[in-house]
Amino acid sequence: MADVFLIIITIVLAILLVIASFYLLVLYCHPEDRGWGTSLFCKIVVIAGMTLSWAQVLILPLDVSNSRNDAGLDMTTFWYIIYMCVAIMVSIIIPFASFMYETDDEKPIVSRVFTAICYEICLFIVISIAYFVSWAYLKYAQIPVTIITTTLSPSSFLNAGDQIPSNFTPSQVSNNTTLELEVTFVIYVMAFTSFIGNWLFVLFAGVGLFSLPLDMILEFCNRPKLRKSSEAKEIKNILIRKTETLIEQGKNVRKNGENISEDEGFWNRRRQKKDFEKSFNEFRVSVLSLERDYDIFKLELSIVDVNPAVWFLKLVGGVLLFGVSIVWWLHIIIYILAPGISGFPSSPFLNKMLTDIEASGVNFLATVFFAGLALHLLFCVQKGNIKFGLRIPFIFTIHPMKINETWMNSFLFNINLVLICSVSICQFCTKALSIYTRSTTIDILFNQQVRYLKFFQYFYKNNVFEYILVIWSVLTLAYLLLKRSDKPKALQQIEELQKIKIK
Repeated sequence: MADVFLIIITIVLAILLVIASFYLLVLYCHPEDRGWGTSLFCKIVVIAGMTLSWAQVLILPLDVSNSRNDAGLDMTTFWYIIYMCVAIMVSIIIPFASFMYETDDEKPIVSRVFTAICYEICLFIVISIAYFVSWAYLKYAQIPVTIITTTLSPSSFLNAGDQIPSNFTPSQVSNNTTLELEVTFVIYVMAFTSFIGNWLFVLFAGVGLFSLPLDMILEFCNRPKLRKSSEAKEIKNILIRKTETLIEQGKNVRKNGENISEDEGFWNRRRQKKDFEKSFNEFRVSVLSLERDYDIFKLELSIVDVNPAVWFLKLVGGVLLFGVSIVWWLHIIIYILAPGISGFPSSPFLNKMLTDIEASGVNFLATVFFAGLALHLLFCVQKGNIKFGLRIPFIFTIHPMKINETWMNSFLFNINLVLICSVSICQFCTKALSIYTRSTTIDILFNQQVRYLKFFQYFYKNNVFEYILVIWSVLTLAYLLLKRSDKPKALQQIEELQKIKIK
């Protein structure tokens, strides 16, 4: 019989997730997007997407608890429902909401819905072909097994479950073979989504692993300070100079966009458009940097109204999160990438910590730590998404999440990425913490089926994603330590010149 306590916890957790998602939406939503109609539909999609991404990560400890206590919850059905919902959200609902949001507001609602449906049908056909065609060829899991053949002495009998003494097996022959198992379409959807998500996961988590805590620490270092009237005047002049520079830069960007000639050859026109997009995104980064400087200046003018505890909390939080990131980074190297002489991991590391806490009888504390480790990766992915877009603007369109300034298309863009990455986070946690997650449903799905699928198994057996994550995170850390400012070079030069003038 299912544990009533677990069921109650699951229901309460689901309600809290919806409330937290609604709070974040209200906190970040742009005032002009706080309306009805299309925007309301997008808000519902955003709340559902955020709740689903968090639910995936938080159901991991529920699965562990269910397997330990034999609570009787059907976790296989749980995971199937969750991952089919993720596939539907990523491939149908979120794209449709984006198409709907970006249609012309002046058109009738029926026309807008029809346009969005047409775009969605085209996208759905492409995604369906990718799913079903690849499933037809890659749906077999090639699971390695060892077959041991031996003879038993008839001198005595054994009861079921008894260990076989060594003298009962005078001779034995073992050979390795492969068991080919056809996985269901739902499991393949998990595998396909996770594989795509793994590339996004190592990209964004590699950036966010250290930028998340370091940015919090730098916010403390760059916190608003009490200024004298003369200093405030000089800073105001700096901001004015920056604004004038950006106005000129904006005019040049607009002129470059207007000068794109349709009479040019295809490649020339393509090159002009790429140059325009690059300069336009760089201009947007400059505007974001100037907005942040202006916000800090406003805080400095009203420093008496700012609670200094906020900045010290960010410092403490940044130091703690940096410690968690270091622990994760070391665990990946020690447990996954550095096998011992026997071929097994050099040390269980975090696995030992969690299993020791569990063995001490404080199961709830182990569950809390496990959930915290998984959520930390989810937050790193979100941070890396924003940070990477700002760092390399010519690769991704910038969709920053800012309080009271986030449009619905930015919400939908980020939620789609986080949803895809959350599948990979679940797989990564079951692999990195495989001793603690042993015998769970998600462990059986990922580590015993998805891991051995054709084509995909090469990346998982050789730890390709883990190597990329470690190397990319080190490069990001080195970059952040050497170049601590997000401001573009032109704006930094203006500020340096103004400082020289002040002196």
